[in-house]
Amino acid sequence: MRNIVLFVFALIFSLSLPAVADADSDLPAEFIAVSESRMTWADAKAWCEQQGGRLPLVGGSESFDDTPSPGTPLEGFGATGGPWPVGLPSDSWYWTGTERSIFPGNSWFVFAHDGYVSYGASQSGTFRVACVP
Repeated sequence: MRNIVLFVFALIFSLSLPAVADADSDLPAEFIAVSESRMTWADAKAWCEQQGGRLPLVGGSESFDDTPSPGTPLEGFGATGGPWPVGLPSDSWYWTGTERSIFPGNSWFVFAHDGYVSYGASQSGTFRVACVP
């Protein structure tokens, strides 16, 4: 009976987790996991930690207030204004781990227009997640 209860608990718990990209997919080497679902910034940070990684940083920093110019380093994505990573789905926006201290509660996100970083979005919004080691 105990095994059945544990199995049901594990099944319910696993169904509540966000979907992860198929391990056999062409996931770029820069990323350790990519979500198929969208989540808030706090959930994205926690999810990346569960995967053994973290959200990518803009300019190598957890806080970046200036508008990133083309060529600003963007972990996993190369640099702003650069080509989109081959194999990373480009049909969504992705969270970064970089906040905007001048706009509390906002973080930068990336979209598939040549890897540009967009202006900060409310951390309560939902975007896809790509985790770096």
